[in-house]
Amino acid sequence: MNTYRVGVIADTHVPKSLPALPGEIAQRFQGVDLILHAGDVTGKEVLDELRLIAPVVAVQGNHDRLDLPGSIVIEIGSKRIGLIHGSRPKWKELPSIVSNEVFDGKPFWWGGFQRQVLRTFPDVDAIIFGHFHRPYVARRQNVLLFNPGAVYQLTAKQAKAELARPQPLLRRAYLLNARRRLPIAPSVGLLTIEDGTIKADILPLTKYT
Repeated sequence: MNTYRVGVIADTHVPKSLPALPGEIAQRFQGVDLILHAGDVTGKEVLDELRLIAPVVAVQGNHDRLDLPGSIVIEIGSKRIGLIHGSRPKWKELPSIVSNEVFDGKPFWWGGFQRQVLRTFPDVDAIIFGHFHRPYVARRQNVLLFNPGAVYQLTAKQAKAELARPQPLLRRAYLLNARRRLPIAPSVGLLTIEDGTIKADILPLTKYT
């Protein structure tokens, strides 16, 4: 039986927040059959660079102005994979930010997001999403839910610089939390489809560029 390897990436924010993709992504994705980008690409050059590695399927994130679908289902190796960014309305985002501020993100408050995406993709083997900038691997209703983490992670130094300028309330709450918490390492992911199974691995990135 064939083995398929799928590179998974999200929240690159290039060139708006990062000047370029980290060079080690090409190493992490060497030999993959497909790359799935779960949104907040922000720059077309990101997709062009990833296409030098393997074919790319991407969806639109809340920071994107690219002509990309909001969600899509991909079939590879007899498996159906739902791909979405995962943006939520502000009335759902704010409680999550407040919870993380009070409890330091332990545990992270998802606000029913898992149930939401399972309803969005009723007949899939896996769902890939981004938006939250944190790695996540779990199974719900026999569906693999996978967030590879983010390539761009806001540092305390960057948060402090942004707080020196006027910010909307929601963004300010997020920046206050980011300024004091331990940083989350940037990462990408890998899906392996083999012998009728599908598994997910988080691949940490050691540096930004």
